Amino acid sequence: MLTGNSAPAALSTTTQKEFIVQKCPSPRHPLRILIRAALVPALLPLFSLTGCSEPAATGVHAEPPRPAYVVTVTPKAGAELEFVGEVRAVQRAELSFAVAGQVATVLVEPGDHVRPGQVLATLHPQQVAAQTATARSDLARAEAQLAEVRQRHDRIVAARASGAASAAELHAVQAELGSAEATLRSAHAQRDAADWSLEQARLRAPMDGTVSARHVEPGQGTGPGAPAFTLDGAGRELSVLVPGDQPAKAGQPALLRSGDVRLDGKVLRVASRLEAGGLRRVFLSVPERADVGSAWRVSLTANLPSAALQIPLRAVQQSQQDRGHVLRVGADGHTVEQVTVRLGALHGDSVEIEDGLRQGDRVIVAGALSIQPGSKVAPFALPRGGQQ
Repeated sequence: MLTGNSAPAALSTTTQKEFIVQKCPSPRHPLRILIRAALVPALLPLFSLTGCSEPAATGVHAEPPRPAYVVTVTPKAGAELEFVGEVRAVQRAELSFAVAGQVATVLVEPGDHVRPGQVLATLHPQQVAAQTATARSDLARAEAQLAEVRQRHDRIVAARASGAASAAELHAVQAELGSAEATLRSAHAQRDAADWSLEQARLRAPMDGTVSARHVEPGQGTGPGAPAFTLDGAGRELSVLVPGDQPAKAGQPALLRSGDVRLDGKVLRVASRLEAGGLRRVFLSVPERADVGSAWRVSLTANLPSAALQIPLRAVQQSQQDRGHVLRVGADGHTVEQVTVRLGALHGDSVEIEDGLRQGDRVIVAGALSIQPGSKVAPFALPRGGQQ
C-alpha cells in the first residue's frame, strides 16, 4: 500500500491487488483515489509534475475593442460653406432732392406702391418761386432790349445804303445787336434753370416700385445728395458678403434656405472690389416673390479638383508644415495603424490629403488621442455633421 507522497519502487503489470494513493491530504477533506495496480505506472509522471501544488491560474482575458468614430476617405468634388444674405431689389433707387430747401410735404410712406412720375415730397416753393420770377423778368427785359436794338440796326442799314450813315455807325449798331442777342440767350438759360429748380422742388418717382425707406420729415432742411427715399423696383437678388478668398464666380450653384423653403440658386455676379474686413459681395438669384430685406441662408459649393481626397482636420495628429499623422483602421477592420500623410489646402474644417491615404481608407476622427497604434477598435461611422 502507498500512502502520503511516497511512490512505489516497482509495480507488476499483472498485479491485480488494489492500492490506495492519497494525493495532497487536506485536514478537512482527505482525498483518496482507488487505482488499480495496472494503471499506476501511467499516473506516476502526473504525480511527479503536480505534487501538492495549487491549481493553475486561468489566463488573462484580452481587452475588448474600444469604440471609435471613423470616416471613409473619398474624393470631394466640392465643399459647402454657408453664409447669410439679404434680399434686395435688382432695380433700386436712392432718391434725393436736386435743390436745397425746406421739406413742405411728404406724400408717401414705406410700403406704398408708386408709379413713375408720382410726387413723393415737396419743398417750400418761396425761394425757388422768387428765383423763377426774377429770371422771367430778366428775360422779358432782354427781349425788349433786343427788339429796340434791331429797329435801330434796320434804320442805320437803310441810311448807310443811301449814304446818310457812316460805316462807324453801322459797326456800332451791329455790335450792340450782338450784345443784345447774347443777353437774351443768357436770360433764356436763367429762366429755364429757374423753371427746372421749381420743378425739382417736387420729388417724383423715377420708376414703378415700392417705397422701402423714408428719410425726410416735414420742416426738415435738405439738399442735393441728402437721402430722402429708397425705392425698390422690379427684380430680386440675394446679396451676400463672403471672405475675399472664397471661390465664387457667375453661374456657380448654390442652395438657398429660408425656414422650411429650400431652393436651388446660382451666383449672378461677383463684386470686383473688396469691402471692409476683406469681404467680397456676391449676388445670387432668388425668387421674385422673396420679400425685400428678408434673410436667406446660402450654401455655396466650392469647386475642387475631382481627385482631391479630404478628411476632417481634427483627424490629423502632430501636423508639421505639410506633414501629419492619422490613425487608420487596418485591413482586418479592427487594428489601428499610424500613417504619415502629406497635407494640402484647407477647406473650412477639412484638409486635402495629397499622399499617404487611398480612397476607401477609414480614419479615426474621435477618440484618437487615447488610442494607440496596434490596439483594437470597434469602428462606427461618424454621423453626418457629427460633433463627437
